[in-house]
Amino acid sequence: MKKKRVLCVCLTAAMLTGLLGGCGSAASTSTASDAAASTDAGAAATSAAAAETPAAESAGDKETVNFWYLWGGDEAKYIEQIIAAYNESQDKYEVVGLSTPDQQKVLTGISGGNGPDITDDFGSDMANYANENIALALDDYIAKDGIDTSAFVTGTLDQQQYDGKTYAFPISANVFALYYNKDLLEEAGYKEPPKTLEEMEEMSFKMTKSENGQITQLGAPLVPTSYWYNSITFDYGTDYGQVGNLTPDNEGFRNALTYLHDYVAEFGSDAVNSYVTSGQSKVNSAQDPFLAGQAAFRIDGTWFYKMAEDAGLNFGLELLPAAESQNGQTYSYLDTSCFYIPSTAKNPDGAWDFLKYITMGDGAKMFITLKKDLPALNSLLDDPDVTSNGDSYSVYLKVLSESTLKTMPSMLNGSDYATALSNAVDSVMLGGSVDDAIATAVSASEGLK
Repeated sequence: MKKKRVLCVCLTAAMLTGLLGGCGSAASTSTASDAAASTDAGAAATSAAAAETPAAESAGDKETVNFWYLWGGDEAKYIEQIIAAYNESQDKYEVVGLSTPDQQKVLTGISGGNGPDITDDFGSDMANYANENIALALDDYIAKDGIDTSAFVTGTLDQQQYDGKTYAFPISANVFALYYNKDLLEEAGYKEPPKTLEEMEEMSFKMTKSENGQITQLGAPLVPTSYWYNSITFDYGTDYGQVGNLTPDNEGFRNALTYLHDYVAEFGSDAVNSYVTSGQSKVNSAQDPFLAGQAAFRIDGTWFYKMAEDAGLNFGLELLPAAESQNGQTYSYLDTSCFYIPSTAKNPDGAWDFLKYITMGDGAKMFITLKKDLPALNSLLDDPDVTSNGDSYSVYLKVLSESTLKTMPSMLNGSDYATALSNAVDSVMLGGSVDDAIATAVSASEGLK
């Protein structure tokens, strides 16, 4: 499965867990700066990878395009099917795939000039890749071929752009929705899920149970820790700003922290902290609080649906309800998977041709239907072959088509900004005030770019 890197939040030191890894996870991660600084240390890995991959010259009468991808297992088989279809579709290029589920190995190869012609990663990494000259700007290709980038779902291209240029195309979108335990709602006297964000918060208090100073049933969607407060922040129509005007003091984040503060005040800092810490360590396992029937709400992605089904839960799924102030407009946190051409590619023209195929051509549909991911192309949102992908698809496709999608700022110091935000959450979780937490976050964010 594909290695996944995410923003690690809330109780950071104790909970560095790859949560988006629920949809594919496990290999090591790094930053572009780490790769550039570790050329000597990674030389052996680079040489080994180069030895495994045919030289970027020719394959018979075709030019070779070397494609290293981060997926493994069954997902690698899907990628190879797409590669085979592309190679069959034209006579100029021959794409040669190599499963390389190690981000460090890929980046070291690129830095040393022995990497692929095209590879994949996550949109949240592209600002650093652009700044470190890891990724090639695509603007000349886009202009030459007259590509209409409005074909992508609104918001999905944002992560691929930096300093006015485009460095990647998205292939899939990760958005979030609200899972709820129907049995726990009924037990608490609720006949339907919440209609507003405020109603969900009110219900979460009533559905939390505790005994002898310990929580036994979690009402608030605090597990997983990586999604809830960003989702609530965006649900108020606010965001975290942009480079030069970062806004950790925005209304939505303040409201999210206030909700946590009130919840902690009601049930006790030690009790909430202990339950969330324990629950986080069991995420996506049989002991996961929601999967074990001990949590009322959960904010999560498409990958969680089958886990909930397999657990035998009586559950429902809906868009995260809108805040009352938004008059019914819903929002979702958005992350993307993408393809880019390394700056050291030996066959960038061939890579561009394949990139178009897999992100905007027939390969895009194959990718989505085989992997059952959410599409980044508008044309696939109502495609019958896509909408039939699974029971949860109708909800998540509705998120993509109807909700306003929000991303974290595209910035070089994104991990530092994420840490400032997560530290604010930790502070309130441990009993601190909202004002102090936000003031510290604002101070820590100054000068980040």
